[in-house]
Amino acid sequence: MGKRPLPRGSAKPLMGHRRVLLVQLPIPPVEQAPAEGNVPLAAGYLALYAQRQQLDKACQLEILPGPWVNQWGDQGLLRAVLERRPWLVGFSCYLWNIERSLWLAQALKQADPQVQVVLGGPEITADNLWVLEHPAVDYAVIGEGEQTFADLLKWLCEGGPGKASGGSPIPGLWRQSAPTLPPRRSVLGSLDEVSSPYLAGILDPGPERLMMLETVRGCRFRCKFCYYPKAYDRLYYLSAEKIRAHLDYAVRHGVEEIVLLDPTLNQRPDFESFLRLLAEGNPDRRFRFFGELRAEGIRDSTAEWLRRAHFTEVEVGLQSLDPEVGSLMGRHTNRRALEEGLRALLGAGIAVRLDLILGLPGQTADSFRRTLDQVLQAKLFSTVQVFYLSVLPGTEFRQNAHRLGLRYQPRPPYYVLHTPSMSLDEMYDVMAEAQEALGVEFDPAGPSLEPRAPRPRAVLPHASSPHRPESPVWSATVALDGSPAGLPPAADRAAAFSLHLRATDFDARRHEAAGLVRQLVADNPHGTLEVVLEAAHNPRSVTPRALAALQAACFSFTNYSDRFYSLHPNRVLLSKRLVVEVRADQRPLLGQAWIDQTGQYAAIVWEDSLPVDSLAPYEHVKPTATPVTAGQQKPAPGQQCSAPGP
Repeated sequence: MGKRPLPRGSAKPLMGHRRVLLVQLPIPPVEQAPAEGNVPLAAGYLALYAQRQQLDKACQLEILPGPWVNQWGDQGLLRAVLERRPWLVGFSCYLWNIERSLWLAQALKQADPQVQVVLGGPEITADNLWVLEHPAVDYAVIGEGEQTFADLLKWLCEGGPGKASGGSPIPGLWRQSAPTLPPRRSVLGSLDEVSSPYLAGILDPGPERLMMLETVRGCRFRCKFCYYPKAYDRLYYLSAEKIRAHLDYAVRHGVEEIVLLDPTLNQRPDFESFLRLLAEGNPDRRFRFFGELRAEGIRDSTAEWLRRAHFTEVEVGLQSLDPEVGSLMGRHTNRRALEEGLRALLGAGIAVRLDLILGLPGQTADSFRRTLDQVLQAKLFSTVQVFYLSVLPGTEFRQNAHRLGLRYQPRPPYYVLHTPSMSLDEMYDVMAEAQEALGVEFDPAGPSLEPRAPRPRAVLPHASSPHRPESPVWSATVALDGSPAGLPPAADRAAAFSLHLRATDFDARRHEAAGLVRQLVADNPHGTLEVVLEAAHNPRSVTPRALAALQAACFSFTNYSDRFYSLHPNRVLLSKRLVVEVRADQRPLLGQAWIDQTGQYAAIVWEDSLPVDSLAPYEHVKPTATPVTAGQQKPAPGQQCSAPGP
């Protein structure tokens, strides 16, 4: 029987209903645009399973809409949640959003001490105590969440906190009031039990025309850097009937891409039959598929079925070709079978995204270079991604980190900082070499050069409006010589914000400028920030002293993005960046010493034409400007606020 769709965007709870708000925060955007790919599938599962347990009769379930979570800064999200007056707020927690989720939970508690908070997701593990012991967390779901969340709702509606003392009454549920680890939760019998939030009207493809589809849970591999296999003791599947229903939905709703979330697509014994099912459901190739698999199991016939289903790209987690490293991470590679599988995929016209990990136990700088050299020589890839090892909670690498000699960031993304066989400096150098060898920059985040669609922008000082804007303010211009200088209301700002500063003398106004930046960081600590100094009239007033003051203000608080970019080969934190805009005709007058000094702190953006033969890595040209020398190599994204360290 069909269920009524969840209410979307209404601010007042229905009479007699407890409002349960589910929130999934996105990967922090580095550009002034809404975050993409943030599909709250886990929240959709929770809502659907709760509906099927008849809990929607006592609770009004709502997922915080994408236009809010994907654009607004921290204060704007806080306002959106409070306006809905929730009884319980549930956060889906991943390494990129756990700190922001905890910040929001704490702010909610301060505004309304009666609101209850429950966390779930991969960040919730028995050994991740900094999360479990956070004072804003009332409940945390360890392991698969649908049954545990439904049992929590039922227990709370029946007056749960007054019914039990001591340990948790619910398998898989950790409670702040009785902080002992709960008994393990048995997994669902079938994925059909939570299928499908799309078919039930809880989720839709959204403006990206994207569907996330999970057809299997569990993994037969036991890679020691991954937590997923430990969460499941068996594989269980979505039925063929439900898969067909999803494909029919995708056709009817104009889906353009289906991302299959299954760990290692070709681990399933019926893989070719599964591909035939996908191909039959996509006869006109109206949408494309993407998924992750192991190339060792791919034959020409398998690749042909992948092509017929319309897989345009697959991801292959190679990680390393070094046998000793492979043994230590529990992942063995048959190189001959690997190359045959990659050749079959590429021969079928399917792009291959190849993954390598840097910083694995037993790996040296030279052994990583050998793997990269072998990959480059074989030329069996479309793109290569290199990731630093994240020592994730719940994994064998985390549990054995001391024995393995792994030092890592204590907060996400938990990047490894030292191993017995590789120092941090060596990792920096090898990552830079990999970028140069591949001709790419991983995770670039340079200054905003490309023109974008117009977005709300405040020119200050301005009169404040009593009404909330329909979309966030992405940037503001402050004239420091004016009085007083102000900022848009904190709750009106976007998660990725740009502050343009104007001054006759930036050095003289450095304290006021730094105060504005510090305020922006304090208001929305988990956002990204670009500070643009419009210095066309007096660029020499942009002194190292002024830039150092702004840099210190940028890093008055460090967040996930700061640590993510702290291991970038430029050794800079790119989530908060300083940009100095100067007319190109002033370059010869400023001299190389000023350019080099400024480039230690900021990207320099030259406006108009640029009659020079080459640019330093921290120099950029507006798209309308064209360097004189034809064929000049495009400069890498520039050096932004220098990092104090990972």
